[in-house]
Amino acid sequence: MNIKKWFNSKTAIIVAGILLTAYLFLILTVTNLGQSRLKESQNNALDLKISNYTDNLSFFFDVSQESIGNLANNRAISAYFSNLAAGMSMQYGLGSSLFNLRQTINSFAQTSKIDNHQIYRRLLVVGFGKTVIADTELDSPFDMSQIPMAAMEKVGTKILMLSTPEGPVITLLHTIYHQDKPAGILIAEIDNNVVIHQLSTQEHKSNGSCLKLVTPLGEILVWDSLKPLTGLNPILKFTPTEPFRASTAFNPGKAQSHDNISSHNIYFEKEVSGTPFKLTSWFEPVNEQDIFTSAWFIAGISLLALPVMLGLLYLMRVNNTNLVLQTQVASVSEQQQKLTNQNVLLLEEVDKRKASENKLAYQATHDELTGLANRTHSMSRLAQSIESAQVNNTKVLVMFLDLDNFKQVNDTVGHHAGDELLKLTSKRLLNSVRNTDTVARFGGDEFLIIIPELPHQNMAKMLASSILTLFEQAFKIEGQEFFVSTSIGMSIYPQDGDTAATLLKKADTSLYRAKDAGRNGFSFYNDSMNQDIQRKLTLNVRLHQAISLDDIEIYYQPILDLASRKIIGAEALMRWTDSELGVVSPDEFIPLAEKNGLIHKLGDIVLQRACSQAASWQSITPLKMAINFSSVQFRYSEQLQARIVEVLAQTGLPADKLDMEVTESLLIDQESGLMTMLAYLKQLGIEMSIDDFGTGYSALSYLQKFSFSKLKIDRAFINKMASSKSDKALVTAILAMAKSLEMKVVAEGIEDEQQAQFLQSHGCEFGQGYLFSRPVTAEAFTQLLMEQESLGVATA
Repeated sequence: MNIKKWFNSKTAIIVAGILLTAYLFLILTVTNLGQSRLKESQNNALDLKISNYTDNLSFFFDVSQESIGNLANNRAISAYFSNLAAGMSMQYGLGSSLFNLRQTINSFAQTSKIDNHQIYRRLLVVGFGKTVIADTELDSPFDMSQIPMAAMEKVGTKILMLSTPEGPVITLLHTIYHQDKPAGILIAEIDNNVVIHQLSTQEHKSNGSCLKLVTPLGEILVWDSLKPLTGLNPILKFTPTEPFRASTAFNPGKAQSHDNISSHNIYFEKEVSGTPFKLTSWFEPVNEQDIFTSAWFIAGISLLALPVMLGLLYLMRVNNTNLVLQTQVASVSEQQQKLTNQNVLLLEEVDKRKASENKLAYQATHDELTGLANRTHSMSRLAQSIESAQVNNTKVLVMFLDLDNFKQVNDTVGHHAGDELLKLTSKRLLNSVRNTDTVARFGGDEFLIIIPELPHQNMAKMLASSILTLFEQAFKIEGQEFFVSTSIGMSIYPQDGDTAATLLKKADTSLYRAKDAGRNGFSFYNDSMNQDIQRKLTLNVRLHQAISLDDIEIYYQPILDLASRKIIGAEALMRWTDSELGVVSPDEFIPLAEKNGLIHKLGDIVLQRACSQAASWQSITPLKMAINFSSVQFRYSEQLQARIVEVLAQTGLPADKLDMEVTESLLIDQESGLMTMLAYLKQLGIEMSIDDFGTGYSALSYLQKFSFSKLKIDRAFINKMASSKSDKALVTAILAMAKSLEMKVVAEGIEDEQQAQFLQSHGCEFGQGYLFSRPVTAEAFTQLLMEQESLGVATA
């Protein structure tokens, strides 16, 4: 090739232009790359700072909520609501617990600080009747209209913005529970200055920035050090000694307008995790005019390339046609490739959308833990089974299951073991039914089984028996074996109902009948169950009214010395005659009171009246008053002990004239608090007796361990002595045992002289029963004592 021919002026211009263009392009690339890296570095640093702010604030609220939750479970708060539920007055116990509650929240408010900033500006304890129980600011009334009371019965903790005369305040709400029921709300108002301190620790006046905390009620200006634009005044002026206050730039319900915020500022917006807040911020970017590689510098260099580019365009004009054609071809290929990629992405998005919809549909109809159908889906399946049975004239069986004593597994081993037990139970139930049947987890430890096309009721019995058999095998969880039984309630379509709700309700009623019968069994629905439930509901309402109207009467049955036939004591017995229900047996309303908590009020009524009456009888003759105490009352042994001592002091009854009768079931509970209480009362001189001995589950070792000096033989053994040799032998054995343990014996239910003579001859000291007297009113009992004393004087 001829080099001179190839290297001509045209070629030299082209080569020089290419080299110059490449050089300029290199300068522009390096400059732009430097600027991009600088801006990226600044953005990353600012993003990290804002993330740190939001994380700190989220952690602050998490810790605050946990702290408030711990305060809600504080012993002082629990004691107050326990005393309130027990019906204590401000004079007896409730006033003291209220004082301790107020002291607790005041101390908590004063000691809760971060970096010497007090966290809470105000703490309140409010009842669900919107009554303020305790408040750290007594002089300032609190507006309860903003508190969502109904929602807080279902929500444990909530962050809420409240409007106050000083401005909006961030507030934490926490539901206080007593015996697993919502009893009140703990309200904690957070000092806005603590929040501002958490969000401005890394800011300096020299760095132009502006931070706002956006809340549902508006924006809180946290920091503003942006340089004001020309002709405008800044919003805030900072001095070294001036603290930042939220109220200086807060405009509730309206976004803040900052004249010094420019569209060129760097903007971030991040949500604060776990709260309804988000943090917005603006930062001044790096000033490009202060660096050598500014935009004007780049523009000047770019102008130098313009003549070269014009020359290149002129020299390559010949190839312009081919270049345009190649560009068009490349553009078409590029568009075709983009379209292909978009189609692929569209197909992937459609597949993801279908998978997501299928997942959501599954989650909406199935229980997350066990994978069984959930409550909503099971009710839908039951409705479908009923519709099919109506068409085909078949029956549908509804089985409602509940695991017996499942709560004990959670309490003793942990909820993880309880969850594993529910999974294993689900597998066993699924393996015991047909593919056409439905097994659902209805909630907690309750399961629902729907059996369509039931041939006959005997088949239902067989199915229930087979399910009970499933639970005879141990559940192995984490290397341990657990034995759990189940109770089953059943209803059948169409004989028990023709809707899903009716069948479920009646199956639930049957379940409670199975539990009342001793659990680990099954029960079919019948109309008498509904009557029993209605009776219990009516009794519950009427018993509340009877206590409030003072309709509970106290009768007294004499206790006699079998040798002298002299009245030496009385047993206080509750009697209730309702205006609608008539005479209600204690065997019916006392167990109900033990379940609904009214036993504490009933026990207090008997204790107060009986001790007062016994104190007045002491002027006639020395007399002991025997009072029955329920084992439920001893759950609050400290309060019961204090109340007994208080009543004895009020009525003036000597402690040795009070005889506390407890059932054998109490002896099973051997907590140190119970033993301490019994020992203390025994030391005061109060006599301890075991009531209905022989009907419970106590061991003889309990009689020596506890401070009992007397036992009462249940009337059931006394009544059958004449017809049952075994009962007669049992009574003889009890008397011999009591004598060896140096314990006195009272025989209940003596109805004829033959029984009295037999008991006396075998060492029984005391007796009571219809042979001597029925339970009578206080006036009639006073007459008996007067007649006895007059007869004794006449005989003397």
